[in-house]
Amino acid sequence: MKADKFPTVVESALTNGGKRTVIDSDLATGAAAPSHYHTDFTEEFTLVSGSMTVWTAEDLDEANFKPLELEVGKPVSVPPNTLHKFLVNEPSRVHCVMTPGTIGFERMILIMRGTAEDGVYKQFSSPESDSGATFYSVLGDLTNTLYVGNAKARLEALIAAKGSEVEAVKQELIAKYATDEHLKKAAGL
Repeated sequence: MKADKFPTVVESALTNGGKRTVIDSDLATGAAAPSHYHTDFTEEFTLVSGSMTVWTAEDLDEANFKPLELEVGKPVSVPPNTLHKFLVNEPSRVHCVMTPGTIGFERMILIMRGTAEDGVYKQFSSPESDSGATFYSVLGDLTNTLYVGNAKARLEALIAAKGSEVEAVKQELIAKYATDEHLKKAAGL
């Protein structure tokens, strides 16, 4: 996913007994997420401003994607096990509620912000490079993001070849940017 700015956690699952994670994102024209699904939470997208298209397929088949142009102020829910992707058509602000909350998603945001502040995010931002594929694998694991098609095949091959290295990178990123203490501090606890 590419974005103008990194998402901001508006409400942490740490502050509401795990009921939800709420994030706001400012997304650039062309920002996109490849086809994926989650098994453990519902995502509810509300367009605050701009233009964004979300495609969904309840049967996890990309051939059956149905596009939906988001309307400002009207929430759209994507239940667990629903294949989806999105494309931002013009600069947009999106409010997203994940139910139940997902600490993994919150960790991912801290990692994205931390690597950007350290000046290393760019080397990770392309899933086409080895370091980028590793980064995407780590972020996917943290956020319960399951890919399909080419992205799935590439990440499965990476895990088969370098699974222990990917896990080591994940643990390093968490230790540096997204420990439980980092999460508590970000949540104001």
